[in-house]
Amino acid sequence: MAAKIGKKTAAMIVKALASGVVPSRGAEQIAVGRRDEVSAFESDFQGVSDGDGAFRFIIGEYGSGKTFMTRLVRARAADLGFVVMNADLTPSNRLRGSNGEGIRTYRQLIASTSFKGMMEGGAAEALVQSWLVKLKSDVAEELGCKPSDVTVREMETQIRDGTSAMSHLPFYSDFLKVVVKYYVRMNGGHDVSEAMRWLNGECNSITDSKETVGVASCVKDDNWYDFLKLWAQFAVSAGYQGLVVLIDQADVLLKTAPAARNSNYETLLAMYNDVVQSHGRPIAVYVCGTVEFLEDEAKGLYCYGALKTRIEDVRFEKSRDTYSGPVIRLKRLTAEEQEALLLKILEIHQIAEEYESPITQDMVEDYLRSVASGPRPVSPRMLSRDFIGLLDVLHAFPDTDFRSLIAERKLDDDVGQTFS
Repeated sequence: MAAKIGKKTAAMIVKALASGVVPSRGAEQIAVGRRDEVSAFESDFQGVSDGDGAFRFIIGEYGSGKTFMTRLVRARAADLGFVVMNADLTPSNRLRGSNGEGIRTYRQLIASTSFKGMMEGGAAEALVQSWLVKLKSDVAEELGCKPSDVTVREMETQIRDGTSAMSHLPFYSDFLKVVVKYYVRMNGGHDVSEAMRWLNGECNSITDSKETVGVASCVKDDNWYDFLKLWAQFAVSAGYQGLVVLIDQADVLLKTAPAARNSNYETLLAMYNDVVQSHGRPIAVYVCGTVEFLEDEAKGLYCYGALKTRIEDVRFEKSRDTYSGPVIRLKRLTAEEQEALLLKILEIHQIAEEYESPITQDMVEDYLRSVASGPRPVSPRMLSRDFIGLLDVLHAFPDTDFRSLIAERKLDDDVGQTFS
């Protein structure tokens, strides 16, 4: 497993886990016990490819692996030919607000745009540009001329034809105009930043949009999801399977004022209804939160009746993991899965530090028995973080007695202060 990764990637994984966060790359190298969940997501992706959108809530306690799961979903979706976007909700980045909170979330999503071969984010412009370059080449081949001889009028026609599947969507005509403007500027060797400002949601008003790109619309708190739908369909036009959107840290909504919280839940409901009720919507949306975010009858999703009736477990599902409903509940890792995780981390630590550890599988089992003896279950995050600390000490001070280090070793409770 880990032998296939290099020292640089291994060091990045170790550093992230030691800090209590999920590595931005390489999450699949430490994946254990999530086969059924990953299979459910892959089923979603197949459905999106076939024209059926997907919307799920990924639910688990702090430290149970929600953010880790989004990294797996992100990587797998890209491997299967999807464009992916992700954002973390914060007090200033929500789904909707009175001070541009929704716009900031949209901008974060666009800034995170990735696809296979460009997984570091910032790929929205590359998506537009690569499609236009390929389209121009195809037009030149069809006309029997050089790409440089293709006229702007011919390209405008082809851009319109190539995006006709999205012509029924709100703001399509403006989206089309801006993409054409981008092409004209790019083709003439001029600055394309004005077109990208609009596409990135950075025009602050309709007046700004008119002055910048000549269209009478812009991304707002109450319409940004309409623009995501345009990007999803554009991804298909560009040769991808669709768009996968990952929204993490949804528990932030629990801490907002009731009116603001209801406004955000109303946005979630509108998105949910649009995705699951509209055939041909090439988009999958995943929202991550804790059990409290889902089930709290005073502040969680269950306090919003229209959402509760759509996502609440039916009584036959509560005791069975069917993974067919809108909620995926992440189970705690079993003792065997925890051991498998630590053995993977051990191997990666050795690659990162370029040494051979004296730690054996029996010693890993002894460590687990020690830290699992407390009254509370141990989260994967705290387990990984503590184990790496143990490995660091033993590597730096090889004469340290392993038994004395793990004797009555206790882990702090995971209160979700970094990632969930």
